[in-house]
Order: sequence, then structure tokens, then C-alpha cells
Amino acid sequence: MKSRNSYSFVITIFIVVLYLASFAAESAFSQARINSPYSMFGPGEIKGNEYFRNMGLGGIAQGFRKNTTINYINPASYTALDSLSFVFDATVFSHLYQQKQANQEQLTSYSSLGNFNFAFKLTPWWGIAAGILPYSQVGYRISDMGQAGGLVNYLYEGNGGINQVYLGHGFNLFRGLSAGVNVSYLFGKSEDLMVAQSDSMGFFRTYWSSTDDIDGLLLTFGLQYRHVFNSNRNITFGATFSDQASLNISRNQHILRDLPGISNIPDTLNVISGGTGTMEIPRSLGAGVFMKFNNNWSGGIDYQSQNWSDFSSFGAQHSLNDAWQLRMGMIHNPRIETFSTFFSRLEYRAGARFGQSFINYGNEDFSEFGISFGVGIPVRRSLSGLNIGFEYSNRSSGRDDLISESFFRFNLGVNIYERWFVRRRFF
Repeated sequence: MKSRNSYSFVITIFIVVLYLASFAAESAFSQARINSPYSMFGPGEIKGNEYFRNMGLGGIAQGFRKNTTINYINPASYTALDSLSFVFDATVFSHLYQQKQANQEQLTSYSSLGNFNFAFKLTPWWGIAAGILPYSQVGYRISDMGQAGGLVNYLYEGNGGINQVYLGHGFNLFRGLSAGVNVSYLFGKSEDLMVAQSDSMGFFRTYWSSTDDIDGLLLTFGLQYRHVFNSNRNITFGATFSDQASLNISRNQHILRDLPGISNIPDTLNVISGGTGTMEIPRSLGAGVFMKFNNNWSGGIDYQSQNWSDFSSFGAQHSLNDAWQLRMGMIHNPRIETFSTFFSRLEYRAGARFGQSFINYGNEDFSEFGISFGVGIPVRRSLSGLNIGFEYSNRSSGRDDLISESFFRFNLGVNIYERWFVRRRFF
């Protein structure tokens, strides 16, 4: 039987974690220093679809539901949680970037905290979840040369990103059908810098910097319908819709200059503070199906699209493409008995994805392709576990004179499943 005191305790923890996470997020996630020249477009490199389980499945999530893990991509899945359970998921990841252009190549890497999520049932028909994760990241450093009364070197740098804190609810509507909503608060900072300098005598070095503070709300709605054939076989259809979000931008700009070798303190040419605008995040749609074939095999397929051609920032269009992704994934559980051999109790995952990126550069479209693998390592006599995932993906236009990028992603996730809200009895 559930205890009212247990409810109060969990809700208190819930609020405290979100409160602390909102302060820790910017410092924790902003420590990640990606290095992708294409992160200068749109809101940056989009994250948020890399929780430990679905990354090893090609990213499928629309129809996925399980009582031991949190599928925050489709909030309707929160109804799969057990009434007496508390679930916690956390992920850390490392990314290796390989960039190629003609016969040039560059390798960069970074590691960072991933997502933190927890969920539980408030009633048999109402599940609730909350967490924090990166929404997008910006990181680039580009040099160029031009002529302006002499040879001029230009340096472009950018860093920052947007974080996401969400509170989600899932509801059982009637037998087999559930619906949910995530209310997400997006917040972060993006910084861009351009430096122009020359070796010519008397040429001033000029700095132009712009800092955007970003925040706003994003709503994501989800549906799932599950049909059970028998105790070993079922199928779930899922769909999500994220409405267009208007994020507030507060912009500060500075233009400075100095004379190399003469002055170490730049002169301020112009300061523009307190400029306000909006960033329009376009709506997105997703749909998919996930099927459990038997106790050993399950798998699914997803399709997702987002109208990035509608994206704008501070009133300026970015000439982005509408993006889409087709994802497929499979899970194999050799044996599910507690006392079977170690390797027989592992959960093996594999997946693939293909689609079009929102990037459009030089009038060229960029395609994306990825393959992924993962393994779940259960804790004996427990539904908790450790999860390891790997993905290789490539983003390219097919032209040698444009940069193509290969990504090697590794993540490590912990999944804790505990029986809570049980009133203890003493005899």
C-alpha cells in the first residue's frame, strides 16, 4: 500500500533536484567543447536523442515503452512504469569528431555529462517524469584570409548551447491507449567572436563579439497505443508532436580594436546592450512502431521530421533544410532467467539511421548515416543495470571541397529501478 509520506518525500526530492539542476546545468553542460564548423548554423548541433538505451537502437523511441527505464522522447511511455517503483537514469558520453576536406583531416574530442532523469507513478493511471539534458551545442573555430588594404586574417569562434529541463506527465486514457506531455524550459548562452588582424604596419586588430542569452518553453505531446497478442508478443504504435517554440533572446554586442605591439588595452568602438529578439524553433513530428516478437527478440522503426526551413533567430532566416530521419533498431535477450550465465543475461542492441540534416551550405544538402550498438548489463537479482552504447555516424554533402564529418560516440548509462512507496510491516 502506498504511503502519503512517501509521496511527500519523493515530490520534495523532485523539486530539489530540479532546482539544483537548473543552476548546475549551464556549468556542467557548457564544459563540453564540441568542434564542428556546422554548429554555427541554426541553434547548433542538436542533442537530446542520445539516452543510453535508444542510442544503441539507431535512436528509435516513438513506440518504445518499458517499466524499468525512462523514454523521455515520447511522454506517453511514462504510463508503462510500475505503480510501486521509482526509476532513475543517467548518462555520460564521449564524442570523437573526424573532419575531412580534400586531403586535409582533423581529429577532436570531448566528454561531458549527458542526461539525468527520474520517474514514478502518482496513481495507477498517471506517471510523472523529470530531467535535464542538452538540447543543442555550439563549438567552432574557423580561420580565413582576405584582402583589405593588405592581407587580413580572420578568426571566427563560437561556443555555448541550449540546455533543457523538463517535467512530463503520462496518462492512461483507456485500455491500450496513453497520452503524455513534456513541458520543457530551454535556457542557455551562445557566444560568437570574430577577430580581424594583419601583419601590415598600422593595421588595427578588430574584435567583434556577440553574446545571446536564450530561454523559453517547448511543449512536446505524445501518444502510444499498445496491443497485446499474448504474454510473449505485443506491438506498440507511437507518435509525438512538438509545437513551434519562440525562445527569448537578450543580445549584447561589443566592437573593440587595438594596435598590435603598441597597446595592450583595446579601445571600445561600440557597445549594444539589451537588444531583444526571438529564436523560432520549428515544429516537429515523429511516428513509429515497436514490437516484441517473443521473450528473446524485439525491434522497431521510427520516422521523424522537423521544418528547419522555418527557423529564424533575431528575425534573420538561416536558409536551413527541412530535416528527416529514418531509424531502425533491434533488441536480443538470449535468456532472461536470473541464474543463467552472465553473457546470456545481457541485453544486446543494434540499430541504424539515415536521413537529411538541416544543414545547407554552398547550395548543397547534407545527408546523415549512422550505425549503433549497445549492451545492457543487469545487476543480479535486480532490474537495475549498467548500459554501454556506441554509434558511428557520418554527415556529408558528397563534395570533396566541403567538410565531411564522422562521429564516434560512446556513452555509459546507469539505470536504477527501486521498489518504493511500500508500507513496511513489522511482526
